[in-house]
Amino acid sequence: MIGSITGTSREVRAARPGSAADPGRWSGLAPEQRDRLQHLLVDALGLAAAGAANDDARSVLAGLAAVSPGESRVPWTRLRLAAPQAATALSTLIHAWDFDDTHDEAVVHTAAVVVPAAVAAMATSPAPGERFLDGLATGVQLFSRLARLVGPRPGVIRTAGLGALAAAATAATVWGLDEADTENAVALCLGAALAPATRQAVVDGSVAKRLQPGLATAHGVTAASLARSGVIGPAGWLGGTYGVLPGSELRLADLLTGPAELDAVALKPYPACRYTHAALAAGEQLYARHPGPEALHRMVAHLPAGAAYELVARPWRDRGSPLVDAQFSLPWQLAALWVTGRYDLTTLRGDLGRADIAAAAARIEVRQDLPESTVMAGARLELETPDGRHDTAEARMPGTGDARPGRDAVDRKLLGCLDVAGAADPRAVADGLWQLAAELPSLDASGVGAALRRRTAVP
Repeated sequence: MIGSITGTSREVRAARPGSAADPGRWSGLAPEQRDRLQHLLVDALGLAAAGAANDDARSVLAGLAAVSPGESRVPWTRLRLAAPQAATALSTLIHAWDFDDTHDEAVVHTAAVVVPAAVAAMATSPAPGERFLDGLATGVQLFSRLARLVGPRPGVIRTAGLGALAAAATAATVWGLDEADTENAVALCLGAALAPATRQAVVDGSVAKRLQPGLATAHGVTAASLARSGVIGPAGWLGGTYGVLPGSELRLADLLTGPAELDAVALKPYPACRYTHAALAAGEQLYARHPGPEALHRMVAHLPAGAAYELVARPWRDRGSPLVDAQFSLPWQLAALWVTGRYDLTTLRGDLGRADIAAAAARIEVRQDLPESTVMAGARLELETPDGRHDTAEARMPGTGDARPGRDAVDRKLLGCLDVAGAADPRAVADGLWQLAAELPSLDASGVGAALRRRTAVP
């Protein structure tokens, strides 16, 4: 393990104190919000285990290993990389199946950025468990608030476009930097904000989409280290003429206060683009009444208008990256549900390329005729059976509000991920991850690293 940075590094000043109204600190979260943050961490680590079984993710890790050997361990693997690339690797593992969380208003995947940044920061400069959790809370709050304020931008994936700033804040918080140095770390990421985060990767069905958040995370971790060593970023990173929010008078502290953004983060129930989830939930209702491929004569899915939903509304076509194509195709996902009786990780592991699913997808039409929405919205399905009967179902976005998954649901998803990962005893590994989340607040600096290594060993 690399020791703490010395030499030109400035003395770390007192970190920003937490308070009862501070959603960017573990101590400022209500009990139910602490549960959500722990669920987010456990969900992310379970997804990373499944990601280690993803062929595309393995290719990314092999490429990183060839150019960036180091001392930072990548969970669920035997790789040791330089800290920024270790963060990229872990982010790719979490995001590999597109099964990671989504903030439904900010439209960002928070854990794929903040968890790797916190783990990388711990590897270079160990810190107590509560400060690790502070880093997660700070990252989620800043990331989500900033993404909501920025709003949708043509052709931009905000997870990658703003991820570097969130990663920098996460790492700086784990390292105990004060508000001024944390803001400086974020400011140093301005050059990585928004423009490089092209949505073309989704349009083209490229697995580069899985890598974009990781590259942003590596940039953020590096920026936090530069700030800790005294490098100064542009003061107008937020409200300057060419800042993230030109003309804004907000400061970093303003982004880290107010309502807890964690409350709007949804843990995905399906391994697919979040924009398909309401339709999949409606599909499960219809499938329960009309099961089997023989019941699907024709289906029309009604989605909101707008460019965001265009990504999942296209007719099914295998464009050479069947995993990505399937995860961004509502017709394929609904067809898989009717043909196989499920849509989950096992579908993506064993059913890609099936001709019967492709044939069923051709009978499914998507119409973007619901009111346009810049955030996640509901969907409606209309099914026609071969004998001319019609049935409909509607659903809201699952995973938030009164449909938020409890620990049991998170645990079931976790077990499925560990099964895909090839764990010999998924129950024992899952229990270990829950134990890790529970014991983090009381662990000292040496204990956090030891617990992470023990709980995320190669299955």
